Amino acid sequence: MTSSTTPVTGFIAFTIDTPDASRAARFYADLAGGEVTGEYPEYGYAQVEILGQTLNFQSVADYGRPEWPGQAHPQQFHLDLRVGDLAAAIAHAEALGATVAAEQPEGATWRVMIDPDGHPFCLCPPSQE
Repeated sequence: MTSSTTPVTGFIAFTIDTPDASRAARFYADLAGGEVTGEYPEYGYAQVEILGQTLNFQSVADYGRPEWPGQAHPQQFHLDLRVGDLAAAIAHAEALGATVAAEQPEGATWRVMIDPDGHPFCLCPPSQE
């Protein structure tokens, strides 16, 4: 629900820390059929448009790789991505450098994957409703 008194007028992007902003942007563009729309190495920053949304990546010195599902280095976020064919999407993600997470809380219908920087993301097939 929006209120006329809310000062926020729009959502710009979701920004993700990574050791290499350009590499992360290319990974997600390739994964989801998006486009890298900006790379700014002088700022350690890259931007990608996927599925009508903007993801920004910022390079961080001394990046701490998340561990999933452990919380010693929390995941901080994860993306849920809808796919048409789960097996094909897993193979595509693996070809881009992702891995299937060793622990799967519910592996029959969706998969937790780990991107090259350690961020978890889920591949979710169409709902069965």
